[in-house]
Amino acid sequence: MNIFMIVMLIFFCVMTVVSYIYLLMSFDEKEQHLYFDDKTKTVFCDGKKIISVRDGSGNYRFIKYIFEHTDRPISVTELEAHVFFGQNINIVKVLSNTHLPKEIISTFFCVSKNSLTFKNKAFLK
Repeated sequence: MNIFMIVMLIFFCVMTVVSYIYLLMSFDEKEQHLYFDDKTKTVFCDGKKIISVRDGSGNYRFIKYIFEHTDRPISVTELEAHVFFGQNINIVKVLSNTHLPKEIISTFFCVSKNSLTFKNKAFLK
């Protein structure tokens, strides 16, 4: 009886480790990254084109700026000074004008009235 219990314990330990490895692999497969190709002025999500922007446009300057300043709050004041040449902006309107899909915005951005944070990787469903 003792050997049977040891064998069962080893079996359950092995199954637990295998399940844990599978779980980690499945999380890795769902992690998504956004990438901005400055040469083509295109935003990609894991190789799939999301949007393209016109060189020199407000959308181009905004997209380029957020990709250069990931994972930290970017204030409205900072965007107005560095991206929009002193013009007053509304962050929600700026994001809407980029034509990024709502799922991308809700997944990769934390938006408030006075700032936004761009997270360059996230888990999509």
